[in-house]
Amino acid sequence: MIAGRYARAAKSLLLLLPLLASTSLHGQAGNFAAPEAPATQSGYGEDLLPRDEKDRAALLHTIAFDATVYGMSAYLHYEQLYRQVFDRGSDNYTGFNRFAHDRNLAGPDYATFKVPNTDTLYSTAWIDLSKGPVEIDIPATQLKYFTLNIFDIFGNPSNLSNRTIGFEGGRFLLVPRDWSGTPPEGVRIYRAATPQLWILMRAFAQSDGDVQKARAFQDAVRIIVPQGIGMANESGILTPPPPAPGAIGYLRVLDYVLRADGWQPGEDALVSRFRPIGILGDKGFDPAALSPSARAAIESGYTEALAMLTRAKSQLGEPTGTGWMKVNKGVYGFNYVRRSVINIAGLGANVREENASYTTFVDGKGAVLDGASSRYTLRLQTPPPVNSFWSVTLYDAKTFALYPNPLDRYLVSDRTKGLKVQKDGSIDIRIQHKAPAGGNWLPAPAGPFFVVIRAYGPKPEMLNGHWLPPAIAQEQGGR
Repeated sequence: MIAGRYARAAKSLLLLLPLLASTSLHGQAGNFAAPEAPATQSGYGEDLLPRDEKDRAALLHTIAFDATVYGMSAYLHYEQLYRQVFDRGSDNYTGFNRFAHDRNLAGPDYATFKVPNTDTLYSTAWIDLSKGPVEIDIPATQLKYFTLNIFDIFGNPSNLSNRTIGFEGGRFLLVPRDWSGTPPEGVRIYRAATPQLWILMRAFAQSDGDVQKARAFQDAVRIIVPQGIGMANESGILTPPPPAPGAIGYLRVLDYVLRADGWQPGEDALVSRFRPIGILGDKGFDPAALSPSARAAIESGYTEALAMLTRAKSQLGEPTGTGWMKVNKGVYGFNYVRRSVINIAGLGANVREENASYTTFVDGKGAVLDGASSRYTLRLQTPPPVNSFWSVTLYDAKTFALYPNPLDRYLVSDRTKGLKVQKDGSIDIRIQHKAPAGGNWLPAPAGPFFVVIRAYGPKPEMLNGHWLPPAIAQEQGGR
């Protein structure tokens, strides 16, 4: 009886097989999966969007909002890439695979990116792996600290640094994610997340002697493009668009980036959802293909997302309870709000294991830091526990730039000349607009400002939260 039922079922299945084989998406034997989503814009059809005008506008608004939150970090990195790689009129134009070196410490006029440190010399290079691997050679050094901080186009960081490779240096082959070749003997593989990479090199410098050593290190680090690849100035056949303000300029760049660099594993469904606004269609992004109502909905979604991200800048990280935020840099996963907000505040955010940092815009009572109305003291009862060095740096809250002052002093650190340390080892930092009668003065503007503590090579007690910065205290008597 049982055998008979199996026989009848098998006969029924045989009758169905020709029908299954006749469908293009289920033609393979044993394929019981649902068909994949269409790979092109035209494959979706008109049912991709609601026909009701209000519903259509609402959906386009939402998609544009999400695309802005998702890709803003890539857009900001692309702005810098375009200046250095494609804009031949730019001051720091190099093309791909070449360094631009800053030979002096950053000051108020530093323009490469916002919120720079003034602890290290910077060098920047954009690497193109679309035509093959590129080698990086790092010399042995006696510098106190160095890193080649490598970012994918979305701002996800990694490091070839004294923390990760030691002070002996080495040779490293940067390869695309799916590369399967064999590196030369003695060369280690660095597998990149995207074909276009930003290298932000930092070399410790404080004294004149340090600066000379850092410059020598800059010159000794080499980018080697294998023979036959050439010095790339383009990525494949794609035409890189110039960055431009507004939703249209943003979406042109996002479309280029996704075509040139792809996206993280696990993001296929999210990125596919951007197609109704013209991203990753059969042709490059074309605003002329958008109706006036669609364009208005997309503009409003972009504007709303950008406003939300901008408002969130002052709440970076986790509150410590003393006004400071512990900035969770560099580890984003699928948290696109964090990724975008941190990169809006400033590019080059590294992982905490390399540089633990804390930011505050307020004093210990939650009042906005303002040099026009108040004087402050930051008392470090125990200085930040580090293996390398620490610094307390002040920035203008309106410009996110270092504040110009008569002393040309933008930070107080464990290397500040004439640093006054109390008998118990504590350090008082006076933060105010006018010079105090004495002490460690960190000049502030006559207006709002914010402060960043950076700890290079943080020790475990900093990483595990046992050390936290104390509140900035407003001094009695106003200014």
